[in-house]
Amino acid sequence: MGEITRIWPFRSHGSRPAFELTIREPPLTGDHLGLKTWGSSYVLAQLLPRFAATSFSHLFPLGRTEPSVLELGSGTGLLGMSAACAWAASVVLTDLPAIVPNLAHNADRNRDTVESLGGDVSAAPLTWGGSTEESDARFQDRHRFKLVLAADPLYDDEHPGLLAGTIHSQLALDRDGRALVMIPKRDGTTHRLMSSFREAMSSQPSPLLCVEEGVMPGRDDWGEDDDEPQSIDCWWGVFRRRQCVGFL
Repeated sequence: MGEITRIWPFRSHGSRPAFELTIREPPLTGDHLGLKTWGSSYVLAQLLPRFAATSFSHLFPLGRTEPSVLELGSGTGLLGMSAACAWAASVVLTDLPAIVPNLAHNADRNRDTVESLGGDVSAAPLTWGGSTEESDARFQDRHRFKLVLAADPLYDDEHPGLLAGTIHSQLALDRDGRALVMIPKRDGTTHRLMSSFREAMSSQPSPLLCVEEGVMPGRDDWGEDDDEPQSIDCWWGVFRRRQCVGFL
């Protein structure tokens, strides 16, 4: 499929108004899966207001600056930009260097919308487990983000460990830090990768445990037959440091 542009609508929640994001999706070539918007990104994006009012309420008290947010494997940037809009937060979108030009294009295209809602967004390369040359210099300053987001991030046997290690290195070490991850349960492979990811999270030097989880219905529209989107269950999990369990 060639290049397309899609508009993604988001409903109003409480005092937050409705908004739309315009996303460019270049032709899908080779292994560059991040050039397309996968269904779980939109599913998770629509849940963000709920998380702000529940699981992350300690990070969004009235009169306090919203937390710094990092999205890993941003792809086209839909999830991270929706977080900037829904949360009025500063969000850094990241992906492999080859994906970042389109990611930056989408960030620039939607900047007026994001800023009108009190948010801020930027795009930068970040390769999980890669050398410093493959990632922006800002990520050398470890443990600086209060919230880390990732949707549909696992495609290879190495990904669970690499993703868990990157979350550990970037997520704040204090008791407030949270990671929110969504993984579509497509088949036996994705179930296995999800299990490996949870094990890798708990095996980090400062272990990250899943303290809340659930499943939401979604669909993939970039399968073998684009005319027949596939319905899938999307698992989500909220993680925090083990030493923080028992605190709010």
